Amino acid sequence: MKTIVVFNQKGGVGKTSTVVNLMAELKLKGLNVLGIDLDAQANLTAFNQIVNPDKTIREVLIGACTMAEAIRACRYGDVLPSDTSLQNELMRFASMPAFVIRLRELLKTVNGKYDYVLIDCPPVVNQVTAAALVAADGVIVPAEAEYFSAVGIKMIADTVNQVKPLNEHIKVMGVLLVKYQPRRTLTRELERLLQGQIKALLNCELLKSHIRFTVDIPASQASGTSVRDFKQGSRAAADYADLANEILSKEI
Repeated sequence: MKTIVVFNQKGGVGKTSTVVNLMAELKLKGLNVLGIDLDAQANLTAFNQIVNPDKTIREVLIGACTMAEAIRACRYGDVLPSDTSLQNELMRFASMPAFVIRLRELLKTVNGKYDYVLIDCPPVVNQVTAAALVAADGVIVPAEAEYFSAVGIKMIADTVNQVKPLNEHIKVMGVLLVKYQPRRTLTRELERLLQGQIKALLNCELLKSHIRFTVDIPASQASGTSVRDFKQGSRAAADYADLANEILSKEI
């Protein structure tokens, strides 16, 4: 079982879209996938049409139920849902002994059931983000080809380096360019800038797969389907298929 965290401290960069569509593509290949919603905004939960779940990642983390009791079977794989109450537990998590390794230990209870676990992180660094990174085999960083993404790479590198004493095997698999518009001169210039930053600070490369800008992505989210199911011929569907193949080719 491989655990991949989708993480960026910047919001609006397609973390949930990446998790949803990667889950769909991996399931299409016959793999068993678990998506974990670690964001109190609960976008992954809402996408999978899980309404007012009585057992969520919050209950799992505080020991009120097991992972198996909270996991729900959904269209593109199993999902461990979240809700807004997760935000209210951050102070409690901070006081819990060894909380930062808790998710890693909990994942051992489902090891063998899944080929991949994909974790949708909040756009902040907090206790649950740290716990996700400690549990991770690999990290995917979605980012736009823009100046502030280049600036944010150092913050991401600092965060990953802080958890390395507890997870020396953590590997940043690459930065995934989203909302990609290759014809823009500025995009190509910022892509080169990002490449240099990523190599120096994260010791990885831009992923070869880019998710091109298209209205099919938000439209598919509104319909509650993957881009592939929403529009078979969408260029974004092809991009996510390429991403799945690239992720499967990487060793973590």
